[in-house]
Amino acid sequence: MCYAQRYHNILFHTQDASPIVNLQSGAMRRHAMESLTLLAKHRGLSDRWADIRKRYSLKWSGVDNGSVQSLQRFFDESKTVDKMIQWVKQAIATLPDNMAAIPRYNVLTGLRPVEVLQSIRLLLLTENNNHLGVPGQQYYNESKQCLEHFRFPDIFIRHTKCAYISFISKEQLSAIGILDSKNPTIGIPTYERLSYHIRSATRLSMRMAYCRKIFPSYLRSEGIQPEFVDLLQGRVSQSILTRHYLKPDSSLRDNVLAAIENLREKL
Repeated sequence: MCYAQRYHNILFHTQDASPIVNLQSGAMRRHAMESLTLLAKHRGLSDRWADIRKRYSLKWSGVDNGSVQSLQRFFDESKTVDKMIQWVKQAIATLPDNMAAIPRYNVLTGLRPVEVLQSIRLLLLTENNNHLGVPGQQYYNESKQCLEHFRFPDIFIRHTKCAYISFISKEQLSAIGILDSKNPTIGIPTYERLSYHIRSATRLSMRMAYCRKIFPSYLRSEGIQPEFVDLLQGRVSQSILTRHYLKPDSSLRDNVLAAIENLREKL
């Protein structure tokens, strides 16, 4: 609806598709074309839309700009794992203790920055309730040594962005300062406040997304299979192999815990 409202004049009046041609994002161009295709079918203007597409060489297939951008990012020397870890270490060194634990936790879980803050609040709250004997839903599974995000779908299972599990030991949680908080309802900042602190107190650009990028890159370098790295970051491949046949062996958890322990030591 949004794209149809934005570009409907191309179909009804101007028949000038240059605004779509000039879009830098291939995904946005595809969304605009899909919207106008549906609108044209609805209004009986499919032939007109086909003629416009032909005149402006708008095709459904072509160069995958996303792949090109990924390739450019792959060879970007300014964003190597070591340089991203260096940014994280600088942020940790200058942030207050309660905030310094957040980028550490982010790197070791590979969650999205906003999910990290929600996860920490939930972890501290459930752990505090457990100590007080208050019945509630389990979040950290001690026997499996993992955070079970899937138990809280309202928070972690969204339409396009999901988080299912994160392997991390209680010892690692304590070592990075997450389980030191005595009051789980105080001290965990909002994302905006964290961003403000990083920008003002540390004089660094806000690059919390580095934390999520470090996690898969490091796990792959430690030999963790890409399918399982994807799963730990909330992605499930559409391949038949992954969805129906692939099974992790019993060493997966231990290998991931060992890998993130090595990563923790680098921080």
